[in-house]
Amino acid sequence: MSDDKPLIDDKSFTVKVPNRAVELLKEFKTEEIIFFMIILLSVIGVGITDYAPMESWAYWMFMVTALAASAVVIEKTLLHRKDVSFTKLWVTQLLHWGATLIVIILSFAFVKTGRMTYEGSGLVILLILSLSTFLDGFHVGWRFYLAGIFLAITSILAAFVEEYMWILLVIAIASIVFSTYLEKYLTAKENEIQES
Repeated sequence: MSDDKPLIDDKSFTVKVPNRAVELLKEFKTEEIIFFMIILLSVIGVGITDYAPMESWAYWMFMVTALAASAVVIEKTLLHRKDVSFTKLWVTQLLHWGATLIVIILSFAFVKTGRMTYEGSGLVILLILSLSTFLDGFHVGWRFYLAGIFLAITSILAAFVEEYMWILLVIAIASIVFSTYLEKYLTAKENEIQES
């Protein structure tokens, strides 16, 4: 058995991958990882809001910043496909997420003045984030549409279902699986179009 040679010699084995494929793979990984993180951070935020609503405001402020940074990173990777300067992209995202942040701050002002409860404010913030994320999908891509829908479903579940965390986890996993398969499908379609 010691005379057996491996089928593949690591030193001589090379795979040539077209530059376009490497480029698509890098974009896929960046966008997909960011999408996974958005879903994960959303689930964590719902848990924080559910168990410590008075402390959740800081987390949602962080979440707005994380979503804004995610949008800029994704758009920057796609910049070569668009005829837009990075400055315009940055200003667009700054206005979009800056307005979102202001509305979230106002919702906490309603809590402080007694017009709204912490729990109610958490649901409103989820709806604000879902709308902002969904609308930013126009600029960033379909994953932000999907993340916005996920956040909207999350707020509905939190409002109407007593034990919703398990349902939320199932929906989060389903969203990630759906996103992965949709990406593979869209990539295959794009490759078909380029080949023909």
